[in-house]
Amino acid sequence: MFIETKEIGPEGLIVSRSIDAFRLPVSDQDSIRVDRVQLSGELQRDQDGFSFAGRIETALTLSCSRCLEEYSSPLDLPFDLFYTTSREGGARQDSRIDEEMATVTHFDGARIDLMALVSEQIYLGLPLKPLCRPDCPGLCPRCGTNLNAGSCACAEKRTEDPRLRVLKNLL
Repeated sequence: MFIETKEIGPEGLIVSRSIDAFRLPVSDQDSIRVDRVQLSGELQRDQDGFSFAGRIETALTLSCSRCLEEYSSPLDLPFDLFYTTSREGGARQDSRIDEEMATVTHFDGARIDLMALVSEQIYLGLPLKPLCRPDCPGLCPRCGTNLNAGSCACAEKRTEDPRLRVLKNLL
């Protein structure tokens, strides 16, 4: 899905697109399900390129990092990007990245790839540690029972490790 730059007039272009559900790869074997995406925003012509400010709304199906159960997580991502064809930011003497350069996206000058924009913004919006709920107890480290469903028999059979008795005596 693309926007041709010749469609963008001097007054700009209002963008409102829906993208069907798709799978977004996160590793060689794993991917996440992305529900229907609503992309809205406004493209404006600038002297050096195009500014695109808008919002992406969708829901993701993620696996909880504690209990491994799948859950749905809503995602509402505002973005503000600047599309340019110049590569002047790459050969600077100063190696520091200034704040404005972080939102610059290079493109071929003819069209803007909306799927690349959506994928990139979703990757940036993914939680570092996805949790089905903040107090998720996860899995039992001994038997693997999902502790969200109830307790396991391991908790009742806990035995003290004889190697740690010395530490217990210190307390």
